[in-house]
Amino acid sequence: MNPKDYEDYQKNNVKASKSQLKEYIQIYADMAKKLKTEQAVELDAVKENIKQTYPEEIYFTLVDEVDRPVKLTLTEASKQYIIPIFTDIREYAVGSAKIAKLFLDKLEMKVMTPEDITKIAEEDEHFQGFVINPHSQNFNMDRNGDF
Repeated sequence: MNPKDYEDYQKNNVKASKSQLKEYIQIYADMAKKLKTEQAVELDAVKENIKQTYPEEIYFTLVDEVDRPVKLTLTEASKQYIIPIFTDIREYAVGSAKIAKLFLDKLEMKVMTPEDITKIAEEDEHFQGFVINPHSQNFNMDRNGDF
């Protein structure tokens, strides 16, 4: 979500649901489905738009009582994990309700910037990346914001 839209949401309680990244991810998914490959050259422009837009928005995640992001482990035996992030308030509302059922902890929303994600990547070798809108778009990016 654009930081300005989030400010409007906080100030006016408007159910803001604007995310350029969400729209680019949807275009990417639709095109990849039609092309039947994610390596098609036609997707290069959309991939570039995703990479350029990702650092310009803020995201929402779930944190536990000690302000740690929810971790979705990659395998039961591994310490490697990803974190779920949401592009807007609507995505958060639906996705957080589904994820909260999996955890016993009390979970709350936290605003997260790409810089926050970079900091986690620098501090935790087990952090592998994040999944954007896991309940709807389920788009994965690695710890460096690449896919």
